[in-house]
Amino acid sequence: MKGQIVSIKDDHCLLEVQGIGYQIHLAPNYAVKLPAKEVMLHISFVIREFSQALYGFLQESERDIFETLLDISGIGPKLALSIIGHLPPSELKLVLLNKDVQALVKVPGIGKKTAERLMLELKGSALNLIQIDTQQVSVKHPPLLEDAISALVNLGYSQQAASRAVTKTYESYENELCDISELITDSLRNI
Repeated sequence: MKGQIVSIKDDHCLLEVQGIGYQIHLAPNYAVKLPAKEVMLHISFVIREFSQALYGFLQESERDIFETLLDISGIGPKLALSIIGHLPPSELKLVLLNKDVQALVKVPGIGKKTAERLMLELKGSALNLIQIDTQQVSVKHPPLLEDAISALVNLGYSQQAASRAVTKTYESYENELCDISELITDSLRNI
């Protein structure tokens, strides 16, 4: 949906599209990301027994992950939004591939058992959606990313923090080539 933002709250916004206002539920961190005027949101329309709701995402990949999470029993729209709000797609991919249960437990609403179940259920066909992009990223420079993460871990940072910082830094290069020292130095700024 593409339209004008009328109002923004913590968990939803009112989007006017051709004179009609739509309440769209958002991930926790979206209120600060949305532009003040016109915006294009990728929508997921969720129909439950007693409700119908629209959920909006800035990236198509976030919407796809949201819909994948909804297929898992025990994961509802609010919990799926919380996961996406606290773990952007690139971080979520790394967490799932590294089987980092501790990172999932830090998301509000997820306990250890839910995190472990999430890992198991996403291991199958649902993880294929997420693995595609990760494999494309890791094919380009897997040793470079692993070496940078290892260097940060050796400096005393946690595996999760190091992975997040290196991934974020590498993505900011927009696939330009870089050397290991530049990647480590810039990653330290993102921790």
